[in-house]
Amino acid sequence: MLPCYNSPPMPSRILRSITLAVLFFFVTSPAFSAERLRDLSIALPQDLGALSKIRILVQSGKPMVKVSTTAPFEVLDDQGRSVTRGTKLAGATVKPVGQGMQWWDQVVPTRFLIVKSMGNGVRVGASGIYRDEVLIYKNSKGSLDVINRLNLDDYLKGVIPFEGNPKWTLESLKAQAVVSRTFALTKMLAHRNEEYDVSAGLISQVYAGKQIEDKKTDQAVDATRGEVLLYKDKIFPAFFHSTCGGATAAADLVWRVKPLPPLGGVECKFCQRSPHYKWEAVVTPAEIKQKLAKEEMPVQDVLGIRTDKIDKTGRAHKLVIQSTWAEKVVDADAFRVWVDPMRLKSNLITKITFRDGVFVFKGRGWGHGVGMCQYGMKYLGEIGYGYRDILGYYYPGAQVSKPKGFEEPKELLE
Repeated sequence: MLPCYNSPPMPSRILRSITLAVLFFFVTSPAFSAERLRDLSIALPQDLGALSKIRILVQSGKPMVKVSTTAPFEVLDDQGRSVTRGTKLAGATVKPVGQGMQWWDQVVPTRFLIVKSMGNGVRVGASGIYRDEVLIYKNSKGSLDVINRLNLDDYLKGVIPFEGNPKWTLESLKAQAVVSRTFALTKMLAHRNEEYDVSAGLISQVYAGKQIEDKKTDQAVDATRGEVLLYKDKIFPAFFHSTCGGATAAADLVWRVKPLPPLGGVECKFCQRSPHYKWEAVVTPAEIKQKLAKEEMPVQDVLGIRTDKIDKTGRAHKLVIQSTWAEKVVDADAFRVWVDPMRLKSNLITKITFRDGVFVFKGRGWGHGVGMCQYGMKYLGEIGYGYRDILGYYYPGAQVSKPKGFEEPKELLE
């Protein structure tokens, strides 16, 4: 067991949107509802070789897409037939048309186009540069979705610099790489029959493409190649968050899922220097009334709020809203999202007071609290713990494993 340190030195760091990602994804499955419990773990298929590439939705609902490359390229239709190729692409406009897709002035009878780069990636508009290949789909609404399909570890190289920080220790970054790979592979298994596996934004891990890659985070990805977290030979979503505030939460208390020991929660005293360890937020009664009305949960004048369904970590899973009509019980995580999760940073609410006409919330931590605490991970790396020790602490009972057949093809390693 790792020792507890009450005052870890923690320098300031960049803001990371992933602290909210899983909260948004699961907010439609509040705790204590009557729906059937879901099993988070997934059995691995025998052939993992087919899962070497991940599909990331990087843009959606666009009326037009512009792509360019600075290296040799080729464009293919949905049957794999070549539409055009060249030494570089100065900037081509793609539009949806009735019979398919318009590539510049050429109408191609296809559901999607594949733009493959032989080097330096494909630039999509001004938003990003993406490795390997970009698929431009005409969706059911007639607009365009853009999907980047590339090797899983190349995807991670566009994730870890944002989800972590290249200034962190290598062992901390290796822990993040294993966790992010595990989370991504779980999504790939769950979405095999859909058009994409993850998105580039808040509902998945934040992916910024080739331009964010860094040598140190690349090293962390390469050093852990093929490694994921398993529990009893099954993979599970290795959730993580910014700051736990003293203890991580059990997944089955946050969402309607079956209990899973690696996501059962642990004590954590390693994130006390996080800027999000303690927080305070001000919310007006009118704002609460407006947000609840938008969610079809109308109340009259809000008179008070109290926490309920408090777990052993101090997190409230329900909030009781007192109004001039009646009391209304709402899910605490959903309430955070409705109001503003950038202000109400967690449901580890320590005090609610009514002062000068507003509600003042005080609490600890940032994020849903399940899985690995990133500020705790960062500190443990600084005091000399290896990435396997860090992962073993935050996901008790899980094993760092390299599943057979999951290693990348030799040509991708060159």
